[in-house]
Amino acid sequence: MPAFDYVALDAGGKRQRGILEADSDRLARQQLRERQLIPVEVTASQKKQSGEQGGFGLLQRIGIADLSLFTRHLATLVQSGIPLEEALHATARQTRHRRLQSVVMSLRSSVLEGHSLADGLGTFPRVFTPVYRALVSSGEQSGDLGLVLNQLADYTEDSQKLRATLLQALVYPLALTVVAVSVIAVLMVYVVPKVVAQFDHYGQTLPLLTRILIVVSDAMVTYWLPALILMALAGLAGRWWMRDESRRKRVHKKLLRLPVVGDVLLTVDSARLLHTLAILLASGVSLIEAIKVGLGTLNNLHLQQGMNEVANDVREGKSFSFSLQQMGELPPMAVYMIASGEQSGELDAMVKRSADNLARELEMRVGVMTSLFEPILIVVMGVIVLAIVLAILLPILQLNNLSGF
Repeated sequence: MPAFDYVALDAGGKRQRGILEADSDRLARQQLRERQLIPVEVTASQKKQSGEQGGFGLLQRIGIADLSLFTRHLATLVQSGIPLEEALHATARQTRHRRLQSVVMSLRSSVLEGHSLADGLGTFPRVFTPVYRALVSSGEQSGDLGLVLNQLADYTEDSQKLRATLLQALVYPLALTVVAVSVIAVLMVYVVPKVVAQFDHYGQTLPLLTRILIVVSDAMVTYWLPALILMALAGLAGRWWMRDESRRKRVHKKLLRLPVVGDVLLTVDSARLLHTLAILLASGVSLIEAIKVGLGTLNNLHLQQGMNEVANDVREGKSFSFSLQQMGELPPMAVYMIASGEQSGELDAMVKRSADNLARELEMRVGVMTSLFEPILIVVMGVIVLAIVLAILLPILQLNNLSGF
């Protein structure tokens, strides 16, 4: 039975939004009238929100936390022996995310029409990743959908933790930097010009540091708008230049060679890839298919190209660990653990262990970088503020010395 999003008015003229199931648009409106509601807008959820229809659907806003909670609820219900359509219906009623609720109702309608859950998930490619769809398809084919959904919930939660670690690495330093730059900008634009203006009528040659400060302050006051326009144009030019895939590959390769930053980027992509491979292999997906699906989790195009070559080598009969070693990008310890897993016949377990090790390493590096960034920024900001204060005090001391003679 199709699901419909509706906007209706109650007896008091207040707007109400929600989702209901009906065989047609007309019956959906009839249900609303039976509830003493005046229908304003009734739209089929699948048509409105399918990733194939729009590209700008509101479902892009469904967070990984909501998706993880939905997966966990659905896994629990399916493992309890509840039929899939009833489990979807119960999950839709439990979720408070209106857009996710609409998706789940559409999935239930698809299942009731005889389609598989994986086919229904394919209707929303902007919500459910290829990894998600591949795992559900594997679970349906093996008959262990509940177990696979439970593993998928763990995978989604691990992805959420990895994203939280990255946000921690970016948000806190960025906030500190914005505050520091804002304080210095206020000093240079508003405070410094008023102070140095007092030295104009003395007719004395100002110290070099003071003259440099005046030049920088005047430039910031006079040219701030052209500077912003120039930066915006440079950003647009850079974005246009990066549209070429070959250029992006070269840039991504150079990013991996940067000190500190390159290691973090490599660890992030490697951990994400190996987590994906581990859960796919544990769910019965073939290694070649798992690598193909895992390629979609990589942000670095250079790594994508390398893993695509690894997939081709594995297809030709080479071992996975040997191909990774030939690629030469993944951390050596991860490659060693994968080789050990191949020899012992526990590839999925060793891939998962290496992914967990990389995740812990990433968390440790982020913690160290965050703890070091704060004192470094404080020292840099202190040096800049000290230079500003000295540039203001030196003329005053100079004038006092002159007046003493």
